[in-house]
Amino acid sequence: MRWRGVPILAWAILIGSAPLTAADGDPVDLQQIVESSGEKFKKAFANRDPQALAALFTPEAEYVDSSGVVFHGRDAIEAEYIAAFEINRPGTLELELLSIRPVAEGVVVEDGLSTFTPNDPGPSSQMRYTVTHVKQADGSWLMASVRELESPVVTPHDRLLALEWLIGKWRDETDGQVAETEWKWSESGNFLEGAFRIRELDQPVMEGTHRVGWDAQQKQFRSWIFLSSGNFASGLWTTDEDDNWTLQLSGVTTDGASSAALMTYIRDGDDALGVYQSQRTLGGQPLPSRSIRVVRQPPPPAVTGAGQ
Repeated sequence: MRWRGVPILAWAILIGSAPLTAADGDPVDLQQIVESSGEKFKKAFANRDPQALAALFTPEAEYVDSSGVVFHGRDAIEAEYIAAFEINRPGTLELELLSIRPVAEGVVVEDGLSTFTPNDPGPSSQMRYTVTHVKQADGSWLMASVRELESPVVTPHDRLLALEWLIGKWRDETDGQVAETEWKWSESGNFLEGAFRIRELDQPVMEGTHRVGWDAQQKQFRSWIFLSSGNFASGLWTTDEDDNWTLQLSGVTTDGASSAALMTYIRDGDDALGVYQSQRTLGGQPLPSRSIRVVRQPPPPAVTGAGQ
């Protein structure tokens, strides 16, 4: 277990370490619980409380640091925390959750990035990590496996995993307008690409593309949208504590007019999405707000051969 220049246990490995009580398969609830759990871990870390930290592991948990040293069992992990607190300086911890993946009933895998900043002058350090959470008989969740990863580099693809739920085909029908959108990964895996088609009675079909990437300067997701009409828009994404996403768009029409809108995306389970358009303007004039419900399209039925 190392931490001179690298935070022990990655300090952020426990973003989901306090007991989880959400339904196993609900991604929104899991995200909220995991983020709340991270705050509880940070509190125990700030208090430099090895016993409280070790209690977040299963009795037979395994921790593997970035150099490959294995610490087996809650007692061994607590002992290492005690030693680490004695020789390492205090500091502050920031946690960035990259993904949560339910992989089996009662088993959730978490990937993230920790940033440790010492209180006294000195550089910050980062560490990527993977944690396996296992549901206990009493309904709580504890960490069964923690692994530090050698490289702290986080790719745009890693960050975009937070929006991976967009992948697939979506459809909405509102006031005689039918919109179909398909999201997929770009060939490089560093962007999400959406292609949409909008059909409306007595109107030409409108097509367009929507690309989402990571803006490393702003430290936010950025969108670029292009319509077949020649209009275009771009904007930055933000998220709130309820895991709702907003996209503040500004654009230009083919006749040179400015446009703007605030898009809010609220997930309703895995297969439905509420989209709310507010603060809409065109050429400086306000437009009414709109709301639509988008549903995920099921995959096409399997095609069987003749006689089967």
